[in-house]
Amino acid sequence: QRYGVKGSVKNYSAAYATGLLLARRVNVKLGLNYEGNDEVDGNLYIVDDDQDRAPFRCFLDVGLKRTTTGARVFGALKGAADGGLNVPHDVKRFPGSYKG
Repeated sequence: QRYGVKGSVKNYSAAYATGLLLARRVNVKLGLNYEGNDEVDGNLYIVDDDQDRAPFRCFLDVGLKRTTTGARVFGALKGAADGGLNVPHDVKRFPGSYKG
């Protein structure tokens, strides 16, 4: 409501968009030219460091929050990784991943 968003901001897609926005802002602030993932399809995406400067590497710290498969925090992680940040992750924790 504060930024003119009408609808729920407590779902997986809102968390993904927040992670994507965070990645874009970090890349702009640090002057990095990493575009991120162009084809968002849910597969594993790792930023290539083929430029002069390496991508910004960060780690997800959830603290005491319980991390179940499909939690919103993994939506923010996927958004940050797709946005061009180098976040070590695996697709097993994202919603809809193969169980077994």
